[in-house]
Parts: sequence; C-alpha cells; structure tokens
Amino acid sequence: MQCVLILNFIADDSIWKTDKFESRLFQQHQRTKNHRKQDAAKVEKGQKTIYHSSTTDTLDDIAIWTRIQAAWWLAKEDVALHKFSSLVESQLVDRGLAPPKNYRDDKVAWEMTGILADHFRQLLKQRVKKSPYFGIMVDEATDNSTNQQLIVFIKFLDQVCGDFVVTVEYLDLVPLDSSSAEDITVLICMLFDRLMC
Repeated sequence: MQCVLILNFIADDSIWKTDKFESRLFQQHQRTKNHRKQDAAKVEKGQKTIYHSSTTDTLDDIAIWTRIQAAWWLAKEDVALHKFSSLVESQLVDRGLAPPKNYRDDKVAWEMTGILADHFRQLLKQRVKKSPYFGIMVDEATDNSTNQQLIVFIKFLDQVCGDFVVTVEYLDLVPLDSSSAEDITVLICMLFDRLMC
C-alpha cells in the first residue's frame, strides 16, 4: 500500500516535480518481492492469489502506439475493423518487431476506436464551447435493414488563428425508435446535454 501511495503522490505534477525522475526505477521496484509483499492482499484459506500482468509488461511503447495508430487508421478510412490484426502484424514486422501474440483481435480494435472517439468528442466539445453560436443539421435515414437512424451534424464558429471560421462537424448517428417529432426532439436534447456537460 505504501508504494501505491508514493506513486499517486508522484503522479500529481502540481505537488512534486523533478527532472531526475526515472520511471525505470519504479518499474524495477514493482518487480521486487518487497513491492509485492507490501501490496499483497490477505488470502483466505482455500483461495489463491491471481497475479496479472499489465499491458506495459507485455508490450513496449512502439507496439502500443502501433495498435492505436492502426485502430485510428481503420476507423478514419472506414475499413473493416476485422483487418486490425493483419494491419498491426504488418506494421510491427515492418518496424523489425515480432508479430503480435496478444492485443490483436477485433475487440481490442473496437475498444481503441471507442477511446479515440471519446477523445475526439472532447476536443469537439471544447471547440464548440468557444463558439458564440452553433446550430444543428439533422437528417433521418433508413438503412438496408430498415432501421431508422438520425444523423446529426453541428455547425459552429471555430477559432482558427484568432479568426472565426464556419465549421460543420459530424456529431452522432443515433438509432430511432420512432420518427415522431417528439422522439426526435428528445434525442436531440439528450445529445446536447451530453455534448455540453
């Protein structure tokens, strides 16, 4: 427990800063018996302690970054996410690394895409909040499987080099239960509550 408290204290940059911080020393300490003994939970009779490895124990920074870039590229180019493992493998081998043995399936690609989407949504939220005005554009569509969907775009004044520029950005694609004006209004209000919170 003591190690965890020290790391939490060090992680807060506003409290403690130094140029001599070496993360490798903390990683070395985490592998010692002393660290595991301090952090070990009491195990009841008949139970076993399960040790897990973190992503940083099994992957290096280049391998992690390659996976993030691959998920981003697939989503950006609208390529099927089931291509994730072959793209990651080709990029890692091209960089002289071993082919991936873990964190290479479609589920990982979906999780990374979700994380990236949340990040870009936060960036969009910050830009919209700086705008003195914004508007929405909404269109209802039915896809091939007869599911009704509502696509929502936001139009706002974006600050670029100190000037305001009219910008249109994709906001969301929402499934519709019904196409009544009341249901569409409720969905749009929920979207803006989520955007502005």
